[in-house]
This record gives sequence, structure tokens and C-alpha cells, in this order.
Amino acid sequence: MSGQQLRHRYNREFFGMSKYSRLIAWGMVGLYLVQILACIFAGHYLLSLQLSIGTILLMVMTSLFIGTRLRGLNNIVHECSHSTFAENRDDNVAIGRFCASLLVKCFKQYKEDHLSHHSHLGDYTHDREMGPIERFGLHEKLSPKTVLRLIATPMLGHHLKMYSGINLSNGDGRFFFGLKTGLLISIVGFAVFAPYTALFFAVLPLFYIFPTVNFWTDCLDHAGIMGSEDGLEASRNILAPLPLRLLFFPRNDSFHLVHHLFPQVPARHLKSAHLTLCEESSYSRNANAVRDSQGTDTRLASELS
Repeated sequence: MSGQQLRHRYNREFFGMSKYSRLIAWGMVGLYLVQILACIFAGHYLLSLQLSIGTILLMVMTSLFIGTRLRGLNNIVHECSHSTFAENRDDNVAIGRFCASLLVKCFKQYKEDHLSHHSHLGDYTHDREMGPIERFGLHEKLSPKTVLRLIATPMLGHHLKMYSGINLSNGDGRFFFGLKTGLLISIVGFAVFAPYTALFFAVLPLFYIFPTVNFWTDCLDHAGIMGSEDGLEASRNILAPLPLRLLFFPRNDSFHLVHHLFPQVPARHLKSAHLTLCEESSYSRNANAVRDSQGTDTRLASELS
């Protein structure tokens, strides 16, 4: 069964899945903000302690965690672009604009680029999300050499131009333009009074760790299979252990194949949709949906052989 046939078979079953109420949706955004701010204060405290291997390790882990929480906000922007986060469409727009502003991005631009990604996955000319990163060769067949190159790319900073850009357009309106401008001014002002805290727990997570997680996630989602005609073969699910999924794939982002097949499914239901689809042999066999007895992702391993 092809990806198109799966869509026809399950579209009705997956239609109308519940989304968050306005209160819960904004509460989810607030939860990420609380985590980020708490980690910044924790990082500031760690900087006041005597340096040791333990404190340095804790600072690195704190900065990394902030980057993954920024990824969580980005995933909310992603859900809002599909109108699958909140029940009310206007709430999706407002929340999308707010979270995008916190990432110094533009929700309107993101939505246009991302929807072109769904319509033209693998077509670098028309896929406005993947087109700018064609140079990284996500379409090339996976090999140990290719994987090492993709791992090394962020370490050399080659991805930063495409992944960490600041969008100060007023496409989302004057209020959100002001919010983005105010955020940048606040970071600069913060750096005057607490330069190391600002550098390690604001600038580094926002402009390096968060973009790097995004780049590596794009690689995991599509590297080696870009351009596949069947939707079942153009994306992957990353069935990592739950703690890793919660950290690096917040908002069920690890079920990327399910999302591409059924973009109307809210992120909170992607896992249940995945379990339903696992009943189809074509999905389980071809879509990284199962593991062997040693826990190895059989399809990804075969791509590297």
C-alpha cells in the first residue's frame, strides 16, 4: 500500500482529532517559557560557583536544555502553521506569531515556507524550506562518509547562515515586530550586566544550539530519502527512547513520517496515529515504524550499509 492509499484509507479515521483549548494552549507556551527562564537563572547561579568539572558539565547541560526548549517553541509554531495546536484558528495565528517572535522569526514567512515543503518535498526549486539547504546534500544516498559530513557541518558552523538568521520583518504586524526588537535589545542590555550569563544561556542556545538541533533533526527526518516519490519513503519516524524523544523531539516531533502523511493530525495524537498505522504491513515495513530484537532501526541501518 502506497502513502497515498494510506491517506485515503485513514483520513476519515484521523479527521477531527482534538486540539488544545485556548487556556491549555497558552499554558503549554507558558510552560516552555518558565523552563527557559528557570534554566537561565540556574545557569547564572552556576556561574557564581567555583569552576569545576561538575559545574562546567551542569552549565553545558543547562545551555543544551534551553536550546531544546526553544525547539519546543519552534514545534508549537509548526503546529500553529497547520492550525492543529489550538481549537480556534485565530488562536493558532496569535500563538504562532508570539512564539515565532520569541525565536526572532516571522510566523507568516515560516508558514508559507513550511506549507511549500509539504507540497513539494524533495523539489529544491519549489520547496522553500529545503531549497536553501540543498548544498548540504540531504538528497544524497546515506553512507558512513555522508553521515560524518552531516554530523560535522554544525560543528564547523556551516549551517548557521541558513538556520540562525534573524527575521526583523513586520510580516506579523507591528506588535510582533516590536516584540522581536525588544527581545534583542533585552539580550544586549542583559549582556551589559551579566555578560557570561547572556552569552552562555541566551545567545548560545538561541543562535547556535537551537539551530543545530534543527539541522540535525532535518537530517534525521529526510537525509538519504529526499525526493522519494512515495510519501511512505520520503520521511522517517525516529523511534528513540522516550527520554531522548522528550528532550530532542518535543511535541512528538519524532513521528515525522506520520506528520507528512497526515499533516492534519495534531501533534498530541501523532503517536496514537503511528500505532494505528503500524497495523499496516506497508507502513511497518517501509517507514522506520518497527525495530528488530536488538532495538535497531532496521530501515536506517540498511540505508547505511
